[in-house]
Amino acid sequence: MNSAVSVALEKAQRRRELRAARATITSAAAHQHAIRAARNLMRLPSLRRARHVAVYLAAGSELDTNVLIRALHRAGKCVLVPAIAPGPDTAMRMIPLDPHAPLRRRRHGIREPARRRRVARSRIDVLVLPLRGFDGSGTRLGSGAGYYDRWLARQRPRPFCVGFAYALQEVDALPREPWDQPLDAVCTERGLRYFSRR
Repeated sequence: MNSAVSVALEKAQRRRELRAARATITSAAAHQHAIRAARNLMRLPSLRRARHVAVYLAAGSELDTNVLIRALHRAGKCVLVPAIAPGPDTAMRMIPLDPHAPLRRRRHGIREPARRRRVARSRIDVLVLPLRGFDGSGTRLGSGAGYYDRWLARQRPRPFCVGFAYALQEVDALPREPWDQPLDAVCTERGLRYFSRR
């Protein structure tokens, strides 16, 4: 078995384990964790200075971002959310989220705004990412589709990247492949942690 296949299998196994662990969190606990994590993230200096913040809309057992999004809107931030281009072009784009506009379920069951007005990529100051797992070096394990890694690889200047997750999603170490984009910080219900870029 070559190393690339070995890494892919290890990542797939970690995703299954972490998804199962995340599924054990009760809805009441998940709600409280989301409130605490949102409060923690609103203290992030990079976010306080930011004008444009891109945030995921939670799906499944991901740490909910609704409380965070409301706080960002109250703070006067322009909140953007990911949208996957229809058809063969599956690139991810960031589009403004109007708190009063309807959302539609699209690819992978993820909610997206019905209107798709775009904002220049270079204007995004902070990117809040979902994840399956993270480690102490800032390596992020995503869902495996690679949307965020591809988006960040083309993004100049690179926004401040912060993972938004439950504390139980931390693991000792994750394999990192050349295209994996590292986190600058992670925010959980227990607080903020910063990583140094290598």
